[in-house]
Amino acid sequence: MKLEHIALTISCQGDINDFYQNLLGFEQVKTFTLNKNLSGKIFDIFNDTPVFHMQKDNLVLEIFIYPDKVKQSLNHICLSVKDRETFITKAEARNYECIRIKRDIFDLLISA
Repeated sequence: MKLEHIALTISCQGDINDFYQNLLGFEQVKTFTLNKNLSGKIFDIFNDTPVFHMQKDNLVLEIFIYPDKVKQSLNHICLSVKDRETFITKAEARNYECIRIKRDIFDLLISA
């Protein structure tokens, strides 16, 4: 198993430079906007959301900029596994709900 990234939500985009880059020493790898449709499907938050990928050594943070307080959070851990279907079977056998979201690139799998 490989840890892909740790996702965090912050309210102030200025913290990207001030805290994550200058204080912690992370470098900005890329930035993109998570569109409201995909954000809604994954997080039940229907807003376009700026996302910054920050990296230091082998640690990758996916930082969402979201100024509002919400019940549902964008925080999550993204893992990559060798055999997704076996992983799904094991998770469901332990009564974890697995939700598959179809996408062009690859399906997303959310386990609750």
